[in-house]
Amino acid sequence: GDYFYPRLLVAFAQKHEGVTLNFGVCNREELLAQLKENVTDLAVMVRPPGDEDTVAEPFAPHPYVIVAAPTHPLARGTRVPMARIQREPFIVREKGSDTWNSMADAFGEWLPGLNVAMEIRSTETIKQAVMAGMGVSFLSAHTVSRELQAGSLAVLDVQGFPLMLTWSVVPRHGKRLPPVAQAFKTFLLQEGAGLVDEALGMSRVALPAVEPRKKAAAPRTATRSR
Repeated sequence: GDYFYPRLLVAFAQKHEGVTLNFGVCNREELLAQLKENVTDLAVMVRPPGDEDTVAEPFAPHPYVIVAAPTHPLARGTRVPMARIQREPFIVREKGSDTWNSMADAFGEWLPGLNVAMEIRSTETIKQAVMAGMGVSFLSAHTVSRELQAGSLAVLDVQGFPLMLTWSVVPRHGKRLPPVAQAFKTFLLQEGAGLVDEALGMSRVALPAVEPRKKAAAPRTATRSR
């Protein structure tokens, strides 16, 4: 959200005279606590809680991809098998982050066998490490759109990827939103997808075709009787 959300706020404020902006970035736990305590009216998030206390309405697609340096041998491959990509050194976000949780969903039973070379809390640092050839990474396509356009990173064409999630606007269930919050929610649902695409230049980024995702079968361990 750091990469496009400020532009959404500015675009909304330009349409509604007198609106003042109070922009905060929280981790998932803090955001859910603010919703529960009625401190904030709306949250924008990728992985909304699956409970009855909130309502999630998607407004924009959010693809996750595996990226590498353009010189990486797999950058020229097509439909790379999961068993092959699993052997690559991965530079990953920390456990508990939304990116890590999304990666766990994407890799499923393959995750424990992933060759994790480094764990870094900064997406920007991860991008620099991947560009330097230190490994590959699983990242939001939104965070690497500029690097993909510049040719400093490449998306690997891996079977089952991209992982397609969505950005959602999340109020509490049954909450009567103030007029400005209701107007912002309507704005996101009607115009959010186009503005995200415009802000990130995603229409100029070529991603592998999305295939129906199937549960990946984990590699089997061969056994023999004695």
